[in-house]
Amino acid sequence: MLERFPVDANDFGGPVLVTGAGGCIGSWVLALLTRARVPVVAFDLSEDKRRPRLLMNEDALAGVTWITGDIANTEDVSKAVQDNAANAIIHLAALQVPFCAADPVAGARANVVGTVNVFEAARHNGLKRLAYASSVAAHGAPSDSPFLTTLYGAYKLCDETIARVYYQDWGVSSVGMRPSIVYGVGRDQGMSSKPTVALLAAAAGLDYTVPFSGPMGALHAGEVASAFIKAVSKEREGAPVFDINGVATTVEHWVEILRQAQPEARINVEGEALPFPGDLSDKPLRDFLGDYGTIDLEFGVRETFSAFKDLLARGNISADNLS
Repeated sequence: MLERFPVDANDFGGPVLVTGAGGCIGSWVLALLTRARVPVVAFDLSEDKRRPRLLMNEDALAGVTWITGDIANTEDVSKAVQDNAANAIIHLAALQVPFCAADPVAGARANVVGTVNVFEAARHNGLKRLAYASSVAAHGAPSDSPFLTTLYGAYKLCDETIARVYYQDWGVSSVGMRPSIVYGVGRDQGMSSKPTVALLAAAAGLDYTVPFSGPMGALHAGEVASAFIKAVSKEREGAPVFDINGVATTVEHWVEILRQAQPEARINVEGEALPFPGDLSDKPLRDFLGDYGTIDLEFGVRETFSAFKDLLARGNISADNLS
């Protein structure tokens, strides 16, 4: 699957620092950059490399400089940039919707203070290549509504304003992206992970119910990782923010695609739709960045399902305690 998202190493003149490197999107970014032999510095709160290991062998992972640090700690972030002469930053570190709801202060520290720390590090080190993850949750529901429904979305909207002010006051350029529902190998936590969890459950022959229904934007993790890499492949000007939706679909259609690959899959759908728009356009982002890797929904669902079957057979992943 990695070969569908090519990276040109000639676009990079130094290491790329990836925050939240142990997460789903971070793992795909590490795998794609390492495959292209671009030097990578991984920054994460823990040394847990189980998600990157689903995409990379031990030799490839050994080539990644892994730093354990707290994104909310200014010194940790600054030191990671300075000590490794980072040429670019892809900022993905965050606490997701349920964790922000459970501990709003921790959510604000990770998702807002952490973003300020990244922008401060970029400012003081003169970095001209910075991309960060906002979220579809920064939109209201419907998308033109001014009312947000989650603290996570409020934090991400705050990050977008922070980015604009850093450009206005200090000339720190950045590219923000609002991913929709990301799916793929490594997506195992957060409210919107459930369609991917359903694929893992089906691969293991288990019953599973996706706890929401209706419209969603389905975005493969490799595609969004490819877009983040493209965003830092050259110096950019301004602080634009773009939606990155993937394919507009429904949870019900997602399950239909799965059943075409596994007719006996015991996957159900219930509950209300998520309070986020599912039909946003990727065109402004593609117009700005140029082309980046993409795959169609049917192929992405089938390949993720097949990958889970293979990982289960090899004992590299477990379907225990699905939630």
